[in-house]
Amino acid sequence: MPKVMLTGGGTGGHIYPCLALVPALERRGMTVIYGGGEGDTPERRLAELRGLPFFGVPCVAFKRQLTPAALKNNLGIPSRLREGVKRAKDILSAERPDAVFSKGGYAALPFVLAAKKLGIPVVSHESDSTLGLSNRIAKLTGARVLTAFPGCKAGEFVGMPVREELFRRDPEEARRAFSLSPDARVLLITGGSSGAASLNAAVKKALPLLTERFAVIHLTGKNKGEGLPPRSERYIPLAYADDMGALYAASDVVVSRAGATAVAEISALGKRAVFVPLPKGASRGDQIPNAALAEKYGAIVLPDDRRLPVLLPAAVERALRGAPMRHIASDTGGKIADILDATIRRGVICKDKKPSPNGSQ
Repeated sequence: MPKVMLTGGGTGGHIYPCLALVPALERRGMTVIYGGGEGDTPERRLAELRGLPFFGVPCVAFKRQLTPAALKNNLGIPSRLREGVKRAKDILSAERPDAVFSKGGYAALPFVLAAKKLGIPVVSHESDSTLGLSNRIAKLTGARVLTAFPGCKAGEFVGMPVREELFRRDPEEARRAFSLSPDARVLLITGGSSGAASLNAAVKKALPLLTERFAVIHLTGKNKGEGLPPRSERYIPLAYADDMGALYAASDVVVSRAGATAVAEISALGKRAVFVPLPKGASRGDQIPNAALAEKYGAIVLPDDRRLPVLLPAAVERALRGAPMRHIASDTGGKIADILDATIRRGVICKDKKPSPNGSQ
């Protein structure tokens, strides 16, 4: 039975598209395992929740801030990466996957480099309009690069893998789970795992107006809800949610960062949306073109600056009165699963070709 290792981590934007592939891979008779960062990481928790065997290695994220702490962190990357690649090589040698699928992120890089050393084919997928660091390195090592949106010229456009279960949630059932009225106007606010803090600060200021008009479900991020009010009938703060499908199903309007996974999921579900992209100083700037694309497909975009608490309530009302987002470019995993299947089959054919005594194939 063919075996595929999925790898990607650090944030949900790297993890959820990997998990979206699992049903399509399993329907093709493949065994699926997951590689990511060691310790209590989001990728470990979500992979194990899905029932996938998980293998963790040392890894560390590159920090873009110009601070002493960030500099100290970045100086330690080479040694941690060497250790991570060594451990990943041991894992891949023991597990012997036929292919590695990388969604990028710092947790994927050790497995990508180890796979290259072992001659295991790598297929990587880029969510944004430009390649992230891990995927740039993957491309340099010979990985086949796929892209989520047609604007990225660095690889082959296939769309974004979106989890099948997101489409199966019943709105009334989801609202009952949060003790919300079936006819309530519900606003979902999510900052993602890396962009919640500044969005939370703006939401805190805008909350009196927002809760007048909506029941608010607020995904605050782990350890980022300090200073926000406690749960009430009109305000439901959550540090983390494993079932995003239920949150989407319960909501009429979504306020979100503009990570590529969020944009793809929200557009595929046809939600009304307000995107607040992370500014370039807080990220590599990838969310700005993502938000611009979302705006073309019916979303509202607001800047993350001091005006946000004032602009947000009116933007949410405007989104509610407007049309839902149109579908951009998503796939439930079939295209990528077919590519991985073909990649594995080619590898098997190459292994089966034995040289003749005179050295010809």
